[in-house]
Amino acid sequence: MLKWLKILLMLQNPRIVGTPLRVLRELRRRGIERLPGKVGIELQKKRPGLATLRYVAQWLSGENPTRHQGRWVLNSFLPPFPSQAFDNMFLALLSGRRLSPVSAYLAPTARCSFHCPHCSARQRPTDELPTATWRHVIRQLHGLHAAIIGFTGGDPILRDDLPELIQTAADGGSAVILFTTGQNFDRFYAEQLRKAGLWAVCFSLDWSEPTAFNAFRGHPQAFAMVESAVQAARRAGLYTMLGAVATPDFVDKQEYLALQRLGRTWGVQELRIVESMPCGNWRNAPESQLLTSEQIKQLRQFHVSSNQAARRPKVCAFNQIESPEVFGCGGGTQHLYIDSAGAVCPCDFTPMSFGNITEENLEDIWLRMNQALGNPRRECLIRKHHRNLEKWMADTGEYPLQPENSCQFCQTIQEPELPDYFKILQQR
Repeated sequence: MLKWLKILLMLQNPRIVGTPLRVLRELRRRGIERLPGKVGIELQKKRPGLATLRYVAQWLSGENPTRHQGRWVLNSFLPPFPSQAFDNMFLALLSGRRLSPVSAYLAPTARCSFHCPHCSARQRPTDELPTATWRHVIRQLHGLHAAIIGFTGGDPILRDDLPELIQTAADGGSAVILFTTGQNFDRFYAEQLRKAGLWAVCFSLDWSEPTAFNAFRGHPQAFAMVESAVQAARRAGLYTMLGAVATPDFVDKQEYLALQRLGRTWGVQELRIVESMPCGNWRNAPESQLLTSEQIKQLRQFHVSSNQAARRPKVCAFNQIESPEVFGCGGGTQHLYIDSAGAVCPCDFTPMSFGNITEENLEDIWLRMNQALGNPRRECLIRKHHRNLEKWMADTGEYPLQPENSCQFCQTIQEPELPDYFKILQQR
């Protein structure tokens, strides 16, 4: 009942629904339907009706909408609302492009003080591109209506110009997220980043026991850094997350429960979980180092049950958001990643480059990538195709695979079946 009340409050707020309704009505006028059945018909009214309420409730059944700094937050995969970033997701539908990126993660550096066994950034060519290059790229992302811009790495805190890059991203209307180890993230720095426009920060924490985490991340002060950084972020008013990489051992020991308890004690807003991926340091990992279908199911159930019970912090499990029954894999169709050398890839886990920002305009690269990949996929691209992709990279000697070969590889992995969310839109 409380969730229905929250949804009703959202749908009655013109600052939230104003732009989406205007955009969807314009699309309908053009003969393009983005919502099914009676929901589309209700767009002609001033306010959404019962069909819309039920539709939104269906897709938020496993989420826990919360308030932060006067705005609603579903999870870190979507921008807070009302906000310009939220509106940008809908304004992008009017661009005439087949698809626009909802989110983009940038790795302005590959440097890091941690030595994580699963690091996805390792083995790639690295560079330190100048501030002007990254600011130009960020402005191009604004032209693509990217709602979320995330800074990752390596550890982006090691870039002295990070506040300037964050301000450029925020000034263009994007919601800005920082992914970091927490090193040197004190109260002064947290305030500096907040004033620059940072919305959210995610601190890496895979184990709740300090000794185990320090050993896993290869740094004797890793846990202490995170604990101190979390408090600095909270005092600065940032949306604060713990980010864990789920290994088979992590799931079997139900470490996610311990991390949620720790996160509740520390007062964080979200526990964000991604699974270990066959790339970077683990590009040739045996299947025993990757999650089984049952372990993935376990994390998905944790996401849904915890959020339905409104436990704190809320849970955002990557393999639930991008599951076949929800939005599917959006790498290269709803999301992009740019590594420290400027290679544009579907995500930080998928070592396929479709161009380099030092050589081409980002929009040209984006169009090449999402046309090659086709539609959103029901399954994670790298998890499903990593063995075949590894053969291509071994044959070509490329890591990541370069644009011509990436496009050719995509021709071998086309998938006609859409994730359920997009099926509903298609069938209406």
